[in-house]
Amino acid sequence: GRRSGLKIRRGQLRVGSNPTRPTREGPLGLFLFLAFDVISLELVVAGLQKQVAHFWRETVPDVSRVVAGVSGGPDSLALLHVLLSLLGNNGVVVAHLNHGLRPRANVDALFVEETAVSRHLPYQIEMVDVAAWAAAHHLTLEEAGRQVRYRFLARVARENGITAVVVGHHADDQAETVLMHLLRGTGLSGLRGMQMMRPLPEADDILLIRPLLQTSRQEIEAYCAQHDLHPVHDATNEDTHFFRNRIRHQLLPLLKVYNPRIKLRLQNLAQIVAADYEVLDDLLAETFSSVLIDHGDGWLHLDKHRWGQLPLSLKRGVLRLAVLRLRPLQRDIGFQTIEQTRVLIEKGQVGSQAALPGELYLLNGYETITVADELDLVPVDLPLLPDKPMHLPVPGEISLENGWVLKAELLQDIDFSKIEKNQDDWQAFVFTQSDHLIVRGRLPGERFQPLGMNGHSAKIKDVMINRKLPVNLRHKWPLVALAEQLVWFVGHQIDERVRVTPDAPYVVKLTCRKKRLA
Repeated sequence: GRRSGLKIRRGQLRVGSNPTRPTREGPLGLFLFLAFDVISLELVVAGLQKQVAHFWRETVPDVSRVVAGVSGGPDSLALLHVLLSLLGNNGVVVAHLNHGLRPRANVDALFVEETAVSRHLPYQIEMVDVAAWAAAHHLTLEEAGRQVRYRFLARVARENGITAVVVGHHADDQAETVLMHLLRGTGLSGLRGMQMMRPLPEADDILLIRPLLQTSRQEIEAYCAQHDLHPVHDATNEDTHFFRNRIRHQLLPLLKVYNPRIKLRLQNLAQIVAADYEVLDDLLAETFSSVLIDHGDGWLHLDKHRWGQLPLSLKRGVLRLAVLRLRPLQRDIGFQTIEQTRVLIEKGQVGSQAALPGELYLLNGYETITVADELDLVPVDLPLLPDKPMHLPVPGEISLENGWVLKAELLQDIDFSKIEKNQDDWQAFVFTQSDHLIVRGRLPGERFQPLGMNGHSAKIKDVMINRKLPVNLRHKWPLVALAEQLVWFVGHQIDERVRVTPDAPYVVKLTCRKKRLA
């Protein structure tokens, strides 16, 4: 094989044994054993370069310059060596991000710098406080490291006018990733594992390429040994405080007892699911476009009626995709979160909200589903109050914000059974002797006796919280009142003190409706 001329430190590499090797017994056995080792190694070395070259020709033939993420480990050194044989020195920019998590991190950064300088390669090495990023964004160290790393690689690519980033993830990483997703709770998207090629997160104009994704760690170490490449050792790879490392060092060896080829089986699963998901992904993208009403920086609105007509799988998929549209780097969007959100939309109160991953919130509107940062939740279709309280005559009507009308009617002919069976949240039947009602926001410390609580009262603020009404809407939500006594928490519940009894001489029917455009 071609020598790279990399200036690197020497160290011991453990090349995994192959169970099909000949034994060492006898002179002939020893000769065959050594010959088998040499032949196998040559096949691995030749196969790796041919495999990457074939992938490049078939998939990204127009990519002639790349940013290579180089950590100094076996996978990234092997990747750099293969890329240089494929693209030459003018085709590779070396990028290394020091996460600041290990005492030897500066040594690794220096190693990568020496490697690039000795090969006359352009390079960019930076340091970032991953622990601080993780704390600020409520992320694990693993996820924070992933996010800042991809942001860094995207920036290096743009600064150098390059449209592709290449990283050294390999087949063993793929098996670990599939298991991680499975244990955390995932759907088809997570069971795909990593893709050999996809847009870089938060940088759709830059490709993220993983040429070694079907190459095992053992093959990579053999490649390094054959080419006299001596990687640095990352001690954090042994630290079982990290979830991935626990899977690598504890779970996978246990699973290997049940199936010696468990890694291959997980890799195959990822390939099968990825092919199937590609079909679903196209359908989901088309569906999402048909449901999306509007979007902006940090928010989007979905058509609630169209979403409600979708099959269950696409309902969940649209909610997941809504998160990813606003948080492209977001991972671990768990099934329970998506399912609870789906149920809230279908069965929850209009105006209620749900927390989503990535510090996002979903607002369950009347005709619209809004996903946004909490401060950006825009109530485009909810009945909100103007700035001042309003008088509602009985009979009569008033206009609220966002095209809503609140109407009061006086009913003389009463069908008490219909009142008892009323399931319309936006319609209420009450008994009051006043012919003038007030529509206003909540007062400080105001209490409410919700119907069905046997006269027990609660702060209206607490009732709003229990109904998951967003904090920025609580002061604007309309309440129908008699002076200081509440009558109707619009869209939710009436007060026990104004409930209709069979002997009521008349009834006030309150209705809140969104006006339909002609």
